[in-house]
Amino acid sequence: MNLVVQSQRRKFNDQRVSDFNTPRTTMDYNKQVSAVQRSVSKPSTISNGKDARSISLTQSFPTDPQNLWDAITKPDRLKAWFSPVSGDLHVNGAYSIEGNASGTILECEAPKRFALTWEFCEGMSSVTVTLSHEPSSGTTLRLKHTFDVDDHWLQYGAGAAGIGWDMSFLGLAMHLRNLPKPSEDDWAASANAAEFTERSSVAWMIAAIRGGEAEDQAKAAAHNSTVFYLPGWESKTL
Repeated sequence: MNLVVQSQRRKFNDQRVSDFNTPRTTMDYNKQVSAVQRSVSKPSTISNGKDARSISLTQSFPTDPQNLWDAITKPDRLKAWFSPVSGDLHVNGAYSIEGNASGTILECEAPKRFALTWEFCEGMSSVTVTLSHEPSSGTTLRLKHTFDVDDHWLQYGAGAAGIGWDMSFLGLAMHLRNLPKPSEDDWAASANAAEFTERSSVAWMIAAIRGGEAEDQAKAAAHNSTVFYLPGWESKTL
């Protein structure tokens, strides 16, 4: 498994001042971290016979299934909050995320579910996304990402991919609220980016321990993931 969202790595310094809490942007970043349910599980093996780990993110969004489905599958919508996506976006078709992963679409049942391979650098993993309508809260999205256990997982753990997916869920939440997406430079310079990343990393550490990972290993991996996303953070502890 390789770090999933390298493009989301951000420089860290102590002079982050932008917080985006302006009249046109009212996103509560801490609330967004809390809105996501996270889990780490241990499937016995994946198709190649290796030991595996799965991370899952679940969040309810106040919108109907079709709108949420369009937001996560239509290239014009994806570009607005995620990244440009191109390819043959049908079952057995190949897709490519600009500057990130590529792979093959394995299953698609609109507007309920899709599954795909996630190929990044030399690593291959799998992603499954499901949507379920909840009359009281809107639509629940669950994303499950399964990797084989390799040296990279042992070093960075669930947070390597988990923090990146948390940033993606944040972008989706902002998109569905019609909030403007900050530029990469503005986000990188913000205190919100640092705090969001730290909170996400801690949440994944807790999920990993609950999922059966050794506490010392989970803490070390969380520290390494946080440093990856926030260079200069090395002296802090979770």
